[in-house]
Amino acid sequence: MKRSLLSLLLLMGLALTCGAQGQKVSLRFLSDGDPVAHKKEVTAIVSGQRTVITPQGDGSEYLIPVGANVEMQLTAADGYVDYLWFDGDKEISRSYNLKSYEIQNLTTSKTIRVDCRKLIPVKFICPAEGSKGKEVNIDEQDDYGTVIAPEADGDTYMLPLQGSVYFDSGVDDNHFVLRWLLNGGATFPGKPDIFFKQNVPEGFELEVQFYKAGETRTVTYTQPSTAIIRCKNRGQYDSPEIESGSTVDPGDEILFEIAPPDNPSGKVELHHWEVNGEPYMLGEEYYTDNSLSIYAFTDLDVTAVPMEEYEAPEIHLNLSAEQVDFGSVAIGETKSQSVTLTTEGATMPVLLGLRDAVPSLSFTPERLPSSGGEITITFAPTRREAVSTELLLKSGETIVTLPIIAQGTTALDTPSSETLPYRIQQSEIVWLEEVVATIYTADGRLLSTGTYSAGSVFRLPASGVYFVELQNHRYKVIVR
Repeated sequence: MKRSLLSLLLLMGLALTCGAQGQKVSLRFLSDGDPVAHKKEVTAIVSGQRTVITPQGDGSEYLIPVGANVEMQLTAADGYVDYLWFDGDKEISRSYNLKSYEIQNLTTSKTIRVDCRKLIPVKFICPAEGSKGKEVNIDEQDDYGTVIAPEADGDTYMLPLQGSVYFDSGVDDNHFVLRWLLNGGATFPGKPDIFFKQNVPEGFELEVQFYKAGETRTVTYTQPSTAIIRCKNRGQYDSPEIESGSTVDPGDEILFEIAPPDNPSGKVELHHWEVNGEPYMLGEEYYTDNSLSIYAFTDLDVTAVPMEEYEAPEIHLNLSAEQVDFGSVAIGETKSQSVTLTTEGATMPVLLGLRDAVPSLSFTPERLPSSGGEITITFAPTRREAVSTELLLKSGETIVTLPIIAQGTTALDTPSSETLPYRIQQSEIVWLEEVVATIYTADGRLLSTGTYSAGSVFRLPASGVYFVELQNHRYKVIVR
């Protein structure tokens, strides 16, 4: 009786074990991002036995024996990286470029997602003097993660597109961050030792500049004759007023304000401010507000020019051609001409524009430096047209014009008489076969257009030159 009961229990245990081994759970293994083929492989490990699992349906679902250990491998396509791994909605720790991930004793359905991103080149420029060594880290779980090594040039890093990244300047104890420059131009308003950038875009460039402990910048300003400039250091507590020739900390924000001598709260009509000998610009225009705030990254030498003190310089814009004449250009063809601009006395850039918008006309560049340069004008007609307009060139208040004339025409053929579908008989065109034709005078005046049957005659009004247009070709007809 005891032996029979023991046998029964063993059989029941074996049945339960076999049932468990027969059960399966769903594992979804997803790769997000661009629709690019990344190589995935899932292996189930049961009692030391490894089995590669074939995906189901859309290629992302894998049926795994209950209780198995699971190993997931992902090889990103060329030019991509497995940016971060997620278990459900939870980011997996230290998962940048992980390649593989293992789950022990899988008993319930689970979703593992890998965010694959395109790798893009990003420049990070940091001076060697003043840095203990720059470093670039991927943001993982809102903290410093994987360190990215630079490319051979030492400044380029391959980073995930739209990823979050820390750029560490590594500034040493004898230096301070002066400023961060974005894409070679804009200055970031803060001065952290470490720059954090979310959603890194293509073409992103970052540069950090330092200054030595104890360095200063000198601020000087020149008073105009008809107004008073006052200067404050906003980089210091309570924004103290400072005299011309004062020294400030590098990067301090300096405020310049101008007012009438007898009315500190009054307004002055300004022509422009000058900073370090150059007009201070807001886009393409002079900056004319009565207050100017600027950072002392370098020494500053500032003055203001009230309108009543402004003397317009004599500016000459000299073009190498009096006009551009393209003549006749066949439809579908392109013709370009170059003109050189030289300047005298110009301090502002030269802006270019057409007096009339003409789709078939274009020019480059749209802006030249104050010293001038070469302009390329292109005519590319898509229809028959006569063009007459002007290219305008403006520097400050000086404007010069360059007339442009062009004619868009169909191609002019000179075939042998045997190929012509007509013949000239005194002042008549005799059609030798049925044609669709347009007839116009030498000055472009339309005479007739339509379908002409074989044997029909069209009488020309007088002697002279005419054009016959057939199937996008133009033939010259001379009647004597």
